[in-house]
Amino acid sequence: MTKEGFLMTAIKSFIESARGLLKNPTALVIFAALYALLLATSYFFIATREATVWQVMFTITGLLVIPAEFFGLQAAILEHAEHGQFNWGGILRDALKLLVVTIPILVLGYLLWILLNKWQTHFPAPPKVLVFETPHGPPQRLPLHWPALWFATARCLLFGIALPLLTIHLWIEVAGYELRALFAGGAKSILTRLGHVCARAFQSDSVFTYALGLIVFVLVPYALLFVPVTIKGNKTEFAFFIFRLVLVFAFTLVGWIVTVSALARNALRAPEARQNVAPGVSPGEPALQNT
Repeated sequence: MTKEGFLMTAIKSFIESARGLLKNPTALVIFAALYALLLATSYFFIATREATVWQVMFTITGLLVIPAEFFGLQAAILEHAEHGQFNWGGILRDALKLLVVTIPILVLGYLLWILLNKWQTHFPAPPKVLVFETPHGPPQRLPLHWPALWFATARCLLFGIALPLLTIHLWIEVAGYELRALFAGGAKSILTRLGHVCARAFQSDSVFTYALGLIVFVLVPYALLFVPVTIKGNKTEFAFFIFRLVLVFAFTLVGWIVTVSALARNALRAPEARQNVAPGVSPGEPALQNT
């Protein structure tokens, strides 16, 4: 398939996933409720101070509840993308599997972050020198420190694109499988499947689909929330701020759901999808429905 074909396929899949979600208000309400519950729990977890016994207990409980809510939401998205329905028993099982496969990615991300920080110390920025205006022209600008730019770019690519994209495809791979099947077949089978997951994660259509999603669930909410808008009147300004928060909530939720759903649909349509399973285990044929 040509490069233009990959791009058109990714755009079509993204639009189909968005149209299917918006045409299913029941699923949208369920996703919104799960997302709102996650945000509310996270807010109270951050806002609660460890002063009383009950507050300490709430904080400890939040350490367990927030990951459960987060991975439950991701499992529900994948379940709906693959089967067009909500099998809550399967969603709970998948949420546990998503947590298990995410832990190595978190460890890898932590190690990469430390490695980049230590590596950057070998390229210190030059000391800042005060520059005063002269009557003959504007002040001189300090020269750009290229190593700082390179390391910032590397962090954006690794932690904003590569690791999240790899994590999503790992979620897609393990969703719907039994834990016994995931780790059966020995180390060679596991490494082979991981190789196929990495290959699918960084294909052009996958990266382009994720880039489209970044525009919807990151760039648009950022512009809505932080681009200054001058409004006269306290009540009007407060109402407009609430309106902006609602839009941010909608774009982040819908953008993330559509992105993960489109990536799941593309992965399940791939020729090699669901074929690299353990010996003696049927790969199955999950139904793709346009909801």
